[in-house]
Amino acid sequence: MRVPSPPAGYDVSKVVGGSTPNCVRTVGFDRQSNHIPRFIVQLHYQTGVNPVQWEAIARIDHNETAALGHDIYQEGLHIDTARRSQPPVKLRPSHSPLPTSRGKVIRSCTDYLDANADYFIDVYEGRITPGSPPRWPDGGSTPPTFIHSWDLTERMSQEPPAEDPLSTDELTELLAEAEGTTPEAIERGAAEIEIAPPSEANVVDE
Repeated sequence: MRVPSPPAGYDVSKVVGGSTPNCVRTVGFDRQSNHIPRFIVQLHYQTGVNPVQWEAIARIDHNETAALGHDIYQEGLHIDTARRSQPPVKLRPSHSPLPTSRGKVIRSCTDYLDANADYFIDVYEGRITPGSPPRWPDGGSTPPTFIHSWDLTERMSQEPPAEDPLSTDELTELLAEAEGTTPEAIERGAAEIEIAPPSEANVVDE
């Protein structure tokens, strides 16, 4: 099965697997002397199988190198959130102070998008409005979009082999290498960042 293309124009661009069916994450970041001045983290949702189609339904980015770039240390985190039949919106969740290590922030953002993938799918499909409580307050999850096995098999037989997505641990190793630290330090620092659920975020630009 094809995966979405990683972000273009970054020093490092990778596809990262996820825990939700039909979702993967993509990550791009620049490297500059043990520093990451720019990054993007996206959640992609598979919307079709014949042909395979992916939509980027949530995005978190940081850019301190451009005058008009979004600097999370000045403006805070925001999540660009797509909707299938309506204009996209920005969600601004509250969060704890961000560490200077961009690698820790990237790891935290990839974990956040993965943990809340069902919510962003529901927003994209119009099942809930942005900022609304989840549809499953009892702890259940959104039923995955059903993909017929024959469709998937047919597509796999027609497509050239693709590079397998990275695991979260492999991404963490790349982030640690970029910042001259250890994967354990990246993982610990990411776990200390607290980001409020998207259902509690302020909605802007709706």
